[in-house]
Amino acid sequence: MNHKRPDILLIQVDQLHSRALKAYGGISDTPNIDSLFARGVAFESVTVQCPLCQPSRASLWSGIYPHRTEVLSNGRKWPCPVFTERLPTLGEVFTQGGYKTIHFGKRHDSGALRGFELVEEDETFVPDENPAWPYNFDTYNDQYATDRAVEFFSSNADDKPLLAVVDLINPHNICGWVGKNKGEHHDVPVDTLPPLPPNFTFGDISNRSRSIQYICCAHIRQAQASLWNGENFRHYLAAYNHYLHLVDRQIGRVLDTLKQRGKLDDTIIVFFSDHGDALAARASVTKHTAMYQELVEIPLVFCGGGIQGRKKMVGGLVQSLDLAPTLCEIAGLPIPASFDGMSLIPSLEEGHAPKREYAVSQWHTEWGYTVEPCRMIRTQKWKYLHYLEDDFEELFDLESDPYEMTNVAQDSENAEVLVYHKGLFKRYLKETGDPYLSLVAKADKRWREHEVGYDKHSGITAPEA
Repeated sequence: MNHKRPDILLIQVDQLHSRALKAYGGISDTPNIDSLFARGVAFESVTVQCPLCQPSRASLWSGIYPHRTEVLSNGRKWPCPVFTERLPTLGEVFTQGGYKTIHFGKRHDSGALRGFELVEEDETFVPDENPAWPYNFDTYNDQYATDRAVEFFSSNADDKPLLAVVDLINPHNICGWVGKNKGEHHDVPVDTLPPLPPNFTFGDISNRSRSIQYICCAHIRQAQASLWNGENFRHYLAAYNHYLHLVDRQIGRVLDTLKQRGKLDDTIIVFFSDHGDALAARASVTKHTAMYQELVEIPLVFCGGGIQGRKKMVGGLVQSLDLAPTLCEIAGLPIPASFDGMSLIPSLEEGHAPKREYAVSQWHTEWGYTVEPCRMIRTQKWKYLHYLEDDFEELFDLESDPYEMTNVAQDSENAEVLVYHKGLFKRYLKETGDPYLSLVAKADKRWREHEVGYDKHSGITAPEA
């Protein structure tokens, strides 16, 4: 990798599972995002360290696991500390290394963006284009952030190399869409509805942790979707794809500005997300507690600035934690000893899978109304999950069962695989100092009373109590 100190642009979106994009087999209408994959090097399997906004973002910008950031929720009844000044952040490393650093858009970082010049967050109203897909503050924030980013890229004449972040929220507007269409309802007709995923029917729910069985009691959006039929979920997917197309248009504005300034080819652009979306898997919406692939796996692509790998899509196991050390090496800056990830430069250049035995994701709580600690250990073929609430285990063969439809943890033929992954889990806990086994789950019995099944949900949810 050439250590010339290139300009770097990070484009992050909110709530995007890789499987939604064409590069990963999806059907999205995202020509600008697709163009990044067409001229770059992407990674096949990238695991976020928590499938929730604030913990994931704090981990990303600090380069360390959520249990070390102590940012374990989105706030409210489980407040998060401001990220410690004892450890460096990515923004600080680049600022001290002579870079101009600037961030546009969504933060939700609990202070881990320290070191970046933070452009204010605000809203610019965007009129609805179709009554089927109403816009809210997520879309308005994206419009404002993109306007400010385009203004900056149109006039920036700083001599310093640049690390810029355009942090967009869509397709997160889908969360508001669920609220607008809660319960039994008739959808506004649209021309084309996507098909339901293979794992839409949750036939194995009785063989999952209570933390999974009762997501509808902890998560308002899942409760709002509890009475939906299959057609309603297809409209959900159509709305999700629209909000994804909407953010792609904003990304196109940024790319067009760089092109007009003659900087597109010379700028290293990295595109990724903070976590995924359920995408109607298991008749689920948005995200909460579950650490299935739809929620923990994100897209990641590097392009421009001379990046020309031997492969367009690199296999193996990658973590979002790997972004920080990779960026440091790209810029020729020292990688802090505190960073938990590994540089992906060898994989970018040679196409070799990263030398990682397993990837990890963590869950604690969304808002603190229920607390359901969980850990995921994923190897190339298998995924092991442990839930603290009921000391429950799940095991999935991701080769034969990529949609995680059947928990095989109790199958005798998988006994050795289970023992191996439990051993990895214990090793991970020891090596990283993760205090998982000393944590305490909390879920009042009234959030565990109705018959199992999201369609059986009744009453209010824990955050509404």
